[in-house]
Amino acid sequence: MKDFPIRFVLTDEAITPSAGLALVGYLLHRTKLDKRVNALRLPTVRREVHISHSDVIRLLATGKTDFDHIEAYRQDDIFSASMGIQHVPSSPTLRQRLDQLACLPMTETILWEEAIRLLIQRHATLSPCWTKGKTTWLPLDIDGSPFDNSDTKKEGVSRTYKGFDGFTPLFAYAGKEGYLVHAELRPGKQHVQNNMPSFLVTAIRRARQLTSSRLLVRMDAGNDAEANVHVCLKEDVDFVIKRNLRRESKALWFQIASQKGKRVDDGQSEGVQTYELCLPQKAAIDGNTYTYVQVTQVTERTMERNGQLMLVPDYEVESYWVRLKGYEHVRMSDVLALYHDHATCEQFHSELKSDLDLERLPSGKMKTNALVLVMGAFVYNLFRLIGQDLLSDPRHPLHHKVKRRRIKTIIQTVITMAGRLVRRSRQIWMKLTRRSGYSEPLLNVYQKWREAR
Repeated sequence: MKDFPIRFVLTDEAITPSAGLALVGYLLHRTKLDKRVNALRLPTVRREVHISHSDVIRLLATGKTDFDHIEAYRQDDIFSASMGIQHVPSSPTLRQRLDQLACLPMTETILWEEAIRLLIQRHATLSPCWTKGKTTWLPLDIDGSPFDNSDTKKEGVSRTYKGFDGFTPLFAYAGKEGYLVHAELRPGKQHVQNNMPSFLVTAIRRARQLTSSRLLVRMDAGNDAEANVHVCLKEDVDFVIKRNLRRESKALWFQIASQKGKRVDDGQSEGVQTYELCLPQKAAIDGNTYTYVQVTQVTERTMERNGQLMLVPDYEVESYWVRLKGYEHVRMSDVLALYHDHATCEQFHSELKSDLDLERLPSGKMKTNALVLVMGAFVYNLFRLIGQDLLSDPRHPLHHKVKRRRIKTIIQTVITMAGRLVRRSRQIWMKLTRRSGYSEPLLNVYQKWREAR
């Protein structure tokens, strides 16, 4: 039998399986994150620290949250050069420093401010969800997603509405691309509406910095509360909030809709009647009067699809609080289209939990895990920005039209691209193979960023 031609040998050449991390390092270098974070003073540390705060903050860009994972990079000078890290800390140092930084309220504030500033600086494209006439609406999707941390004794872990033990963080995504503008770690048993008004105000004000379009806040029935409507009205943003019918009678809603509403079914389906009802609403806030509408669609079924008559009619009711400035009479079809698009949040949740491995948070302390979540949100935005800029490059290897790439795809095709590090003439070069379809797009994006600084 002919011998297999490939042999494995060791080499001292500087080869890295994560050449794309240099893009992340470059983006971080263009922010003021290092300067601002390193200026923080830890009250419990009296001597000068050998490992800087910025070195610790950057380490979540590896896409791994467990503290012990950092040990694999301690002797990797290519990783240090790519990320701009002076000293890679040990696992215990990483844990202790994050515990200390988590006690400083300014740490999270700096991370969020630099994340938003970076998106503005790089002119991140945020796609609208709806256009009517000359007005465009940019979605601001607010949603929670339980993190499964079963069989742990971490602070804040409790029973979630999904039936397992964990956390229930809250997220705010801007644009159809899903850039994170706010995230908050919460105990598993905490209701999604708890402290929602303050979260909503922060998310709205951050999203406003990214766009000149009108914001459209979208929330599900868990956030059917008057306080949310009042926040949106005071902040002058539009909204689509699904109503929670609670104990309201569906049969009574059908009577009201059939008397005051408009029949919208085609009349061809026997045993089915659908009515649409738009009721104007008013809210008096701080001496000002605001208007919005309640849009409701009610369907009565008296016959099964196989023709069998029902003994008791079956009713389906979908109801929403809606405000679209300039449109007093909103069609239910538009509302449903806008709200159903809100389900894209589940894809963003999945990317955070699985692609960035954020679901099982590493620390036993609630504050530290909250800081890790914010660091993860920062890295998520970095990867999203890289992916969207690569898509806009004409030499991108995908020929079919794609509006957004998953974080997992970005990590697999760009971040983990093989490269060779060469030091020459007091400069560092990352050499990429021409045989990869992503090498030229990556180089083009890097050159574009450098020219735009």
